[in-house]
Amino acid sequence: MIRPALPLCVAAALTTALLARASLADDAGEAADYLARARSFADCMIRHGRDRYGPVHSPLFANALTREDPPRLTPYPLFAPTPVNKKTGKPFPQKETGLQVFGLFDFNKVLNYPKGLGSEGPHKVTLYGCDPYEDRELYEFLFDLSRLTGEPRYAAEAKKALEWWFRHTQGPAGLYPWGEHLGWDFENECPTYFAGPSKHLYAACYHEIKDTVPFLDILAGLPAEAPGKPTPLERYALGIWNAHFWDKDKAWYCRHGDYRGLDDRTGSLSGFPAHLGAYLRVWTAAWLASTDDDFRRRMETILHKVLDMAVGRSEKYGFYPFTFEPDAGKGIKEKSASGQSMRLAGHAAELADRLAKPLPEAAAKLRRLAELHFKKPWSQIAASSQPDQPAPADSPPDLSKEKDPARHARAILLYVEAYRRHGRRQYLDAARSCARRAGAMFLDGASPLPRALPAGTALTTATGEFPDFYFRGAALMHALARLGEAMDHSSRK
Repeated sequence: MIRPALPLCVAAALTTALLARASLADDAGEAADYLARARSFADCMIRHGRDRYGPVHSPLFANALTREDPPRLTPYPLFAPTPVNKKTGKPFPQKETGLQVFGLFDFNKVLNYPKGLGSEGPHKVTLYGCDPYEDRELYEFLFDLSRLTGEPRYAAEAKKALEWWFRHTQGPAGLYPWGEHLGWDFENECPTYFAGPSKHLYAACYHEIKDTVPFLDILAGLPAEAPGKPTPLERYALGIWNAHFWDKDKAWYCRHGDYRGLDDRTGSLSGFPAHLGAYLRVWTAAWLASTDDDFRRRMETILHKVLDMAVGRSEKYGFYPFTFEPDAGKGIKEKSASGQSMRLAGHAAELADRLAKPLPEAAAKLRRLAELHFKKPWSQIAASSQPDQPAPADSPPDLSKEKDPARHARAILLYVEAYRRHGRRQYLDAARSCARRAGAMFLDGASPLPRALPAGTALTTATGEFPDFYFRGAALMHALARLGEAMDHSSRK
């Protein structure tokens, strides 16, 4: 029996429906693949990426690992000898500061690691051991993976590592060995470059943080080690004041603070704006979490002194200068607020809301600091604190030459978030395109860990070949998990 041909419009509709169904099936399968990849990475980090080195084994996660089976800690970084002063033709002089000898190494040149791991210099990243500040994406991924999978163990492992960090790595000055410069050395059980071949890398043991400070909620939840003693967060808050603020009458500070408390940074004019934002965040969190009235009063005094300094400088110059050089009579270099100064204003606006009821006088000063930078009254700043994100282009950017997996992660998440807000299929397809490109560059079947550098990158160093390795890849795996979630949602529509 010959069936009559379907009308073209009906055939087209059926074809569209079948293609849509196939697309949904593809979405479901691809979503499962992305989520499986993310889980495999997390399971590998939990099993093989912990601190199983040195005398003390801990739940801390390594920032960098080889991609062999099983993964291991990457080699100890070896820095080049002290550089030569181009003007004199002689090596820079060495000087002793407390227990340190500065000038032994060129901290911008590591000999036994490949190039391409960041533009700020190898001394500003933790290549060996752990730094939750720098590697925050790993812990954020594990927390979110528990939400995505319904399995609490991922969040529990992240929390276990962070609590160990906050309890065991705090230094004599109350600071943590995290942020730029410092990390925790698994083999030598101390901050990085306090021991080993690159010992005495810096003039002082630099604690440096800026902008947001991760996991303060977990730090705030840790009790004092004994009744009558400060909590770890209270120690950290006071440590920042004591180690960074070398002129406490003027509230002048240095962006670097000595982990040991031996170098008070006297005379340094490099008090950058974004770093003050981080200090204000720590102090606010500490004041809100504390039940110690004496500590709270001391913290209020510090907050008011520092905010008076920040508002006074901003009123004098029209914005918060990048350093204290103009205050020291050395002139001001910038003509308008720097990006860091505007970020400080953003931190001030956010903290003003948090302190509006409990500390209204401090909140008023924070609002004033924000107004001086945004050049509009507080009512308008508050109304625009959550601006709508502009929709991205339908076509994703070309990241084929981008070596940093975190940049690829940001592109994926940009389109995932745009799809979540607007529901347009083009955004989901753009996210998939970004993910497939990133997968080809950083993922393979050899290891659940993503590569630190794209496939085909020569891993040659001044000391020989470097093993294939993982570094800063957690953000990419988190982005793939979020894309998997979005595609799974799409397949269920």
